[in-house]
Amino acid sequence: MWQNGLILVLSIISSTMIAEPNQEILNKVNINTEENIIEVQEEVEETEETEEVEETEEIEEQKEIIKFVPDKLKIREGIASEDVIRIKRFLKEKGYMDMASDYFYDGNTKSAIVKYQRDNGLSPDGIIGNHTYEKINQDMENNNISISEIEIEFTKDTPNGKFIIINKDSNTLYHLNGKEIIKKYPVATGKEPEYTPEGKFSIIVKYVNPAWGGAGRSKPIKGGAPNNPLGKRWMGLNIKGGGVYGIHGNSNEHSIGKYISLGCIRMFNEDVEYLYNIVEKNTPVWIGSEEKLKSFGVVFK
Repeated sequence: MWQNGLILVLSIISSTMIAEPNQEILNKVNINTEENIIEVQEEVEETEETEEVEETEEIEEQKEIIKFVPDKLKIREGIASEDVIRIKRFLKEKGYMDMASDYFYDGNTKSAIVKYQRDNGLSPDGIIGNHTYEKINQDMENNNISISEIEIEFTKDTPNGKFIIINKDSNTLYHLNGKEIIKKYPVATGKEPEYTPEGKFSIIVKYVNPAWGGAGRSKPIKGGAPNNPLGKRWMGLNIKGGGVYGIHGNSNEHSIGKYISLGCIRMFNEDVEYLYNIVEKNTPVWIGSEEKLKSFGVVFK
């Protein structure tokens, strides 16, 4: 009988323990649960931070690479152009040059290009042709090197409609519609800075197959002749009647890009023929160094 009573008492004690757990045990469970929640929160925060870093890295990897586009102008010693300053900036990024501040391809630039060509298995001739351009473009893409193009900022009013700007420093002619560049062309300008006049002019005469008078030191050459230094088109400026200074073609395409003329602006024949057909008389033409053009409100960046 007493045995049955003992069993009953034990059963009641066991039921009480199950129904009402020990408070110390509960406290331990709560602490462990809170620690687990904190650990999970920390893991989530670390994951979010990692994702943010990865997103930032992805944004950096999407930097725009403005590739060089080879054209008729072969960049070599003696040439001035926008491409030259961009190439210098690229060479500086790669550690081949210390400075990249102007548009002129000088002996130091040639030496740097020759070394770059030799290091990359190219013909070390110092001339930037298709193969060298291709390697530079590949190098920029593989190493995330972004070399920005030259931009023009206008701080003053420009002519209404279409007009022309000629930058003597970069030997570049810009055809614009208001402040928008329609197209730009490589040109040759005066052998000395003072040879090509600076100022605001306009086109007052246009000739197909102009004759060359010899410039007072050579025999005249008839219009259309392959050795005519004026090429096949002439757009004369309003200086001394329009027959002294003008935009014209050439008889030596290797002169384009150089400081070489007696004062006129030379273009590739196909370029001047194209421009001739779309430029009208009285089109404004602004000519100058970057310093002079800045006084007109034209800033190159």
